[in-house]
Order: sequence, then C-alpha cells, then structure tokens
Amino acid sequence: MKLSRDAIHALAGEYVLGTLRGGARRRFERIARDDRDAGAILGRWQEALMPLADRVAPVDAPARVWRAIEARIAAGERPGGLWSSLAFWRGFGVMAGGAAAILFAAFLWLVPQRAPQEAAFVAVLTSSDAAPRVVVSMPTRELLQVRVVQPWSGVEGKSLELWALPKDGKPRSLGVFRNAGDTRLVLVPGDQRLAGMTALAVSLEPGGGSPTGQPTGPVLCSGAVAVLRKT
Repeated sequence: MKLSRDAIHALAGEYVLGTLRGGARRRFERIARDDRDAGAILGRWQEALMPLADRVAPVDAPARVWRAIEARIAAGERPGGLWSSLAFWRGFGVMAGGAAAILFAAFLWLVPQRAPQEAAFVAVLTSSDAAPRVVVSMPTRELLQVRVVQPWSGVEGKSLELWALPKDGKPRSLGVFRNAGDTRLVLVPGDQRLAGMTALAVSLEPGGGSPTGQPTGPVLCSGAVAVLRKT
C-alpha cells in the first residue's frame, strides 16, 4: 500500500526526531531508499530541523535530577560498567534534552492537520534559557502563522511584537500577536519586510506595538529561519 504524502511527512518528522523506532523505523528507511519522493521529503525534514538543533544552547539538568538517577542505579551499579559513567550520561542529557525540546516544537508545527509541505519556512524562537517559546511558519505568500508554545506571564497591557531580522539593516516589524494559541499575520505579495531575512525575534512593547517602528522593549526570544521551499 502506497503511503500518502501527509503520512510520509509525519513519518519523516518522527524519523528525524528519533521517535520512530524499531521495525517501523527500519521500514521507513526502506521506503525512503526505494521511493524517490519519500527520500526527498525525508531530506527536506533533515535540512529543516537539524540546523535548529545546532542552535540549541546546552542546558544542564537540576542537581536533584542527577541525585535521583544516582540513587536509583546505585544498587545495581557494577564497577567499570556503562551506567557507572555518569559524566557521560550527563553530557549526553545536556545536548539531547535541549535538542529534543526545540525539535519537538518544530514537529508540532510542521505536522498540522493540513498538508505541511505548503510551509515556506519555519523558525523556532527560543528564550535566553534555550526554551522554545514561539514557532513561526509561512503557509502561504499572504500569511505568517505564529504559534505560542509557552505563553509569558506578567505581560498584561503589553504587546508581543514579531520582528524580521535581515542580515544587514534594521529590524522590520511584522505585527503584534496574542500571548496564547495561534495568530495570523497578513502579508502583501512580495512583502519586502521579509527580504534578506535570516532570523526572527519577539520584543515586549507598549500596548498596540512599538511607537517608534523599532524595538523599544526587551527581546524575549529569537531564532534562525529554516527555509523549506522558495516562495
């Protein structure tokens, strides 16, 4: 039975995230090798998500987590065994934990009910502690969709404003959005605010947005843009 494009996209996303395991993972690998379209879709997911993982700053787990792990494995620990090397597992956990969080946020966005292949780009915006806060996508040439993964507290009466950051030049406002759920921001054909954009950022502004046309409040989160297709 030939899989639909939506099913291939969902499986490819799980494959890249590492959540597709065992026999299902091996079967999808065979499909990707034998089916040129499936292989191309898998390649797009890899190209889109792996650069996001590279931007994740290491975040160490709280000491209480490692104390609990040590307590649970102490009884069965064997000298020289793999589990005795807690330094190794700590290092792995720092890298994998942060990467999994940001990739999962992208996965939540890229596998919606409608066909995900329509998105032109995706950007996962993270705060200073590397926690994913906002996911931005461009499903059509006329729309940006902004999804708040983790809302902010204490921002009542203020506005969250999205900015396009070009390689050269000043930030360009893309509009304000709600501090929960999804917000659609309207674009015009060939919107020049996106020209040369390499990253996005969110600032906290007075109600209604920046009064100057440039960020005036603190930057809450930012992230690089991963291009999925040309518009």
